[in-house]
Amino acid sequence: MRVDAVSPLGSAASEAPRARSSQEVPLARTVTSREEIREALGRSFEAVMGEAPTPAALDLLSAQASLETGRGRSMYNFNFGGIKGTSPGGLTTVARTHEWEGGARYETHAHFRAYGSLDEGAQDFLSLLHRRYAGAVEAATRGDVDGYAHALKQGGYFTGPEDRYANDLRGLLGLPRGPEALSPSAPSPALDGGAGLGDFSSSSQVALMLNAVSMSIARIADPRPERD
Repeated sequence: MRVDAVSPLGSAASEAPRARSSQEVPLARTVTSREEIREALGRSFEAVMGEAPTPAALDLLSAQASLETGRGRSMYNFNFGGIKGTSPGGLTTVARTHEWEGGARYETHAHFRAYGSLDEGAQDFLSLLHRRYAGAVEAATRGDVDGYAHALKQGGYFTGPEDRYANDLRGLLGLPRGPEALSPSAPSPALDGGAGLGDFSSSSQVALMLNAVSMSIARIADPRPERD
């Protein structure tokens, strides 16, 4: 998913009505390091899942959050995974985003969940995985990158090629990257030659990386807050 910093423009035409209790807040970049992402996930994991996380699970979960947020440099309103709609705390924000449908890429505006803190965003991200992607959580606990990507794909988390998403995660984990099923016109992901552990030198490089992996967008089309 690609989210660009823009001023709120009101509800997107394709969005369903939001809960009356929701509050729209300004879009705000909340730059976060990968270490901070991992620590926040670690603090929230046991409360959400009912057990302590394995190191492999934290590695894989933080890699996915890093992928979805440009390694934390393109995180907005503490949203870990580009989750659409209104947060459990009632906050939402509007952002420009790129989506894919029928092989065509288009730009639209959508409401995304907004949070008041990093821990709040981490907990909602993990709660979503716990409720909808139990197979992905099990795979993450084993450190199974392919199984994790497969479970997310099966659950509709992203629309791009499954092996490409898995390879992007491998790059961020510093693991060898396998063959990718890329279309001839698609650029290769700019993940530091596959090592994936270095820093980008500018926000423009982050934007290029996000464009390169835009086939791996998260499309969690849930414009209303979930209630347990």
